Amino acid sequence: MMKRVLITGVTGYIGSRLARALSKDCEVYGLVRRPLNETYLPPSLREKLVYYDGTGESVLAALETSRPDIVYHLAARYTTAHDISSIPALLDGNLTLGAYLLEAMCEAGCRRLVYASTVTTRGANGAYHPLTLYAATKQAFSDLAAYYTGAGAMRAAAVALSDTYGPGDRRPKVLNLIRQSILAGTPMDLTSGRQIYDAVYIDDVVRGLQKAADALESTGTAHLFYQLSGTAPLTLRETVELLLKVNGLTFQANWGGRPDPEGMLDRLQRVFPTPPGWQPDVLPEAGLRRFWDDGSLE
Repeated sequence: MMKRVLITGVTGYIGSRLARALSKDCEVYGLVRRPLNETYLPPSLREKLVYYDGTGESVLAALETSRPDIVYHLAARYTTAHDISSIPALLDGNLTLGAYLLEAMCEAGCRRLVYASTVTTRGANGAYHPLTLYAATKQAFSDLAAYYTGAGAMRAAAVALSDTYGPGDRRPKVLNLIRQSILAGTPMDLTSGRQIYDAVYIDDVVRGLQKAADALESTGTAHLFYQLSGTAPLTLRETVELLLKVNGLTFQANWGGRPDPEGMLDRLQRVFPTPPGWQPDVLPEAGLRRFWDDGSLE
């Protein structure tokens, strides 16, 4: 019998790629909101969508319809800047939905969870120090998950990410913005570029999430914590220079034209181990070439 999987955030870049990979061997469902974002949505998943309308009852109904053996929770409300008007959406996307999901999993009898976290919950010394309110809300969800795992209701694996990239990516991330600037032939203001840019290629991210799920079946710990990281991460400036070199490009970069981010890390933070059996297969040179060569969804 095929394993049944539910993915939140399935309409996002990472979630859609995970769905494509899992669909080879699993029956995959996606928890989505209306209006439906179809930017990345795999056509094969359109008949397997269940809907969240802002209520816990809709999440429970989604779990009862999909009856998953495991949930991948990738849905998130991301922002580094915020004001008082953005608080409701931030809490709904990162806490309320997650709380509904955890409780609904218990009621529906689903006992396995893999969820995405962020390395920006940690400061320069590795201690807990959220660099943004977004990071704080991600940690808050992890604390909610700790209650359920501690009570024996489920087993969970957190996968901390720094940054991700790959072909077909339309998110407003720095590499994609640089791509647009290069194609338009326009200059772009950037930070000093001294911060570590620990970006992991999308195929490696998908494998990392799957390896975290495998670990739930092979280890006895109720709440696991992993991190996906490159073997030798570059600074942002080194990454951009490598992008230009391997693809024969020119770019009008105004380094220092924007202030460095608060709490900028200039060395790699490895807080958690990698999932068992995982290491990045796609190194920066190959990944940046694929990123540039293929701007469409595969």
